[in-house]
Amino acid sequence: MTQLQALYADMQKFFQPLWPGEDKPLVLGEGNAFNPPLMLIGEAPGETEVIKRRPFVGKAGKNLDEFLSMMEMKREDIFISNVVKIRPTDIGPTGRTRNRAPNKEELALFIPWLMKEIAIVQPKALVTLGNVPLKALTDPRITIGDCHGTFMDCQAGVPLFALYHPASIIYRRALMPVYQADVLTLKEALQNTK
Repeated sequence: MTQLQALYADMQKFFQPLWPGEDKPLVLGEGNAFNPPLMLIGEAPGETEVIKRRPFVGKAGKNLDEFLSMMEMKREDIFISNVVKIRPTDIGPTGRTRNRAPNKEELALFIPWLMKEIAIVQPKALVTLGNVPLKALTDPRITIGDCHGTFMDCQAGVPLFALYHPASIIYRRALMPVYQADVLTLKEALQNTK
């Protein structure tokens, strides 16, 4: 059993009894778990990710594929994970279950596990997708609007590059040129460190 498999087994044991009677499956990280050039970190899985038990395979996953294409990388080249490994939900006005941002309790439960995951994977750089992972790994007072497209230090001791979440482009098309410029900045920075 690898270190990462052992960590995930420990996570399953820890989280399984926390929500008795609720189906809260963990969606674990995937990809190159051995010192990849990038580890992408989102906030939490959505409905499609829970069904398929894989991170970033829903609508935002299509945008992630575009990101990888611009970077001239494949999913298997990098490691992809989320801060929170369960789908945070609430009930919308129509009575349907919908995604919501992780709350403070969920973040407090999952951030220590994320830090262990990063330490095992040992990526050369982290790419946070949106505000939740950015704040979880740096400072809760900063926002993606303040620092997107830049490298910064983080608690994990790995260079961190802040990107808008791929889903934000779905809802705010005006962000597309900004997002694309940030991806190209990241690509250039990685090429210069080779």
